[in-house]
Amino acid sequence: NSAGETHAWFDSRVAHHRPRARRAPRDCMTAWTYDALDILLRLLLAGAIGAAIGWERRAHHKAIGMAGMILIAIGSTSYMLVAQRLSATDPSAVGRLLQGFLSGIGFFGGAVIFKSGMDVRGIKAAAAVWITGATALAIATSLWALGLVVGLVTVVVLFVADSFPDPVREARKDGEGGPEA
Repeated sequence: NSAGETHAWFDSRVAHHRPRARRAPRDCMTAWTYDALDILLRLLLAGAIGAAIGWERRAHHKAIGMAGMILIAIGSTSYMLVAQRLSATDPSAVGRLLQGFLSGIGFFGGAVIFKSGMDVRGIKAAAAVWITGATALAIATSLWALGLVVGLVTVVVLFVADSFPDPVREARKDGEGGPEA
């Protein structure tokens, strides 16, 4: 071994023990500001998609309106952002947090499904809750286009579906009184 090779080997082994240069406070503030703006942008986009889905539900007097869908979207985005941060130290964190998230979204969706005899109501509201959560997860993981396209398609599908109501169901609803979920 030559002296140069030994020196290079030694440097590569102890590089992680050298003190790192401290960042100037301005650099830290810039990084923090960038992170905060990135998080805010993700929350705002997810909230806007949740609002659009919730607005459609509210416009047709269905279960879970704008505020509920916005909160689901913001909560879902926050949940995934936490999972991403935890995955830096625990790679299985994302999988575990997604499992918990899906259970929670299933609980919310189940809360809006009602069965009366042979009639089941609230399936679209439950699906809207689930999709709102999924779009927010996509946005949180930088899959911006996926979240945006799925959110917009969901709004269009809900508007179109509610524009052509089932006449038999409408007759039953008029007899019972009360909005459909």
